[in-house]
Amino acid sequence: MLGIDEIRRGRPRWTWDDPAGSWQTVVDRWHVGFVDISGGQGLLGQFEGRTSAAVTGWLGHRSQAWRDGVAFVAIDMCTVFKSAIRTALPQARLVVDHFHVVQLADQAVTEVRRRVTVQVRGRRGRKGSREWELRNRLTRSAPPGCAARSSTDGR
Repeated sequence: MLGIDEIRRGRPRWTWDDPAGSWQTVVDRWHVGFVDISGGQGLLGQFEGRTSAAVTGWLGHRSQAWRDGVAFVAIDMCTVFKSAIRTALPQARLVVDHFHVVQLADQAVTEVRRRVTVQVRGRRGRKGSREWELRNRLTRSAPPGCAARSSTDGR
């Protein structure tokens, strides 16, 4: 089982390319990390750039036996990763990692909560409003009765 996700490292660096007449990237701030999510090896590799070519290139440097052994690949909902996996690991089953699914669900609930609060109250939600406390409980996984607690008060 393989996990693929991008990370941002610092700022990009650019240089002027006279023949092309444009700025060229010297250092890309985006890197792609490859992780063994079956629990055995942790970080397998990291590659600069978050392009389909970067992902297929890294996977292409692995042996055919290694690539054939990858049954599942967990990605965020990035089409770049999807197309690279379909090309380099056609036998692997794509799954979306749970963090990104929960993040999208939370965004949808938050948008509905905001819209309904404006419709019902005629204003935005505020601290102390019941819907705001419920949002905090959902996003912080707080048990019932702890919704009003701050995440920084040490409890």
